[in-house]
Amino acid sequence: MTARSAAVLALALSLAACSDRPAPRPRARAPDAAWDRYAGRTVLSDLDRPFPATAAPATGDLSGGMTPPRLTATQLRRQHELTPLIDAIAVSENFDPLLLHALISQESRYNPTAVSPKGAAGLMQFMPGTAVTYGITPSERFDPAKSIRAGIRYLKKLSRMFGGNVDLILAGYNAGEGAVLRYGRKIPPFGETQKYVRFVKGFHARYRSQARQRQTRALLAGADDRLARARAAGGSGPERDPSRERATGSER
Repeated sequence: MTARSAAVLALALSLAACSDRPAPRPRARAPDAAWDRYAGRTVLSDLDRPFPATAAPATGDLSGGMTPPRLTATQLRRQHELTPLIDAIAVSENFDPLLLHALISQESRYNPTAVSPKGAAGLMQFMPGTAVTYGITPSERFDPAKSIRAGIRYLKKLSRMFGGNVDLILAGYNAGEGAVLRYGRKIPPFGETQKYVRFVKGFHARYRSQARQRQTRALLAGADDRLARARAAGGSGPERDPSRERATGSER
C-alpha cells in the first residue's frame, strides 16, 4: 500500500468514527421572563398584580371574583334600611360605597347584631381587640355607624399597606395583614380567605352593575321628562332647525 493510499484510508476511518458519535443534545434553556411570562409562576405568585400583562388567565388568579349568593328578603330589607347610612359615611370618608356594601354583604349580611362563632361582631365583624385598635369599644361593635367608621379606618390602613390592591386589602381584612405579609404580600393559601376575596369581589361587581342600570334608567327618565315638557309647551318634540329644512328642501 502506497503512502498516499494509507493516508486516504486513515482519513476515511477518521470520518467514519466521527459520524458514529451521537449529535450533542441542545442544552435546555432556563426559564426567562422575557420570553416566558409564566416562568416561575406559582399558584399565588401573580396576586400582587391582579391584572397581569398577558391576556391569558393566570392559575389561581382571584381577580375575577365569584358569583355570590343572593340576599334573602330579610337581608334585602336590612340593606334598604342601612343604605342611606352606609352611603353617607362612605362619601364623608372618601371611600367607595359599593365596595363597602360588598364587604358588609359578605361579613354580616347587613345584620348589626351578627356574631360569628369566633366572636367577631357587628356589621363589619370586628373582634374585640381589633375594635379597640380602631377606636371603638367591644360593645360599640353593634352600633352600625361606629362599626362602619372603624371598618373604613381599618380598610384605609390596609390600602396604604398594600398599595391599593383590592385583593390584598380584602385578604388582610379576613385573615389579618400579618398573614398577607407572612406569605410575601400575597393572598394566603387559606381556602376560607380565597373564597372570601372571590365573594366580596363578586358582590362588588353585582352592585356596580346595578348602579350602572340605575344610572341608565335615570338618564332615560330624564330624557323622557324633557321631551314631555317640550311637547306640553306646544311642540311635537325637539325644536326644528329651519336652515336645515331649507337645505334639505333645496336638495330635492
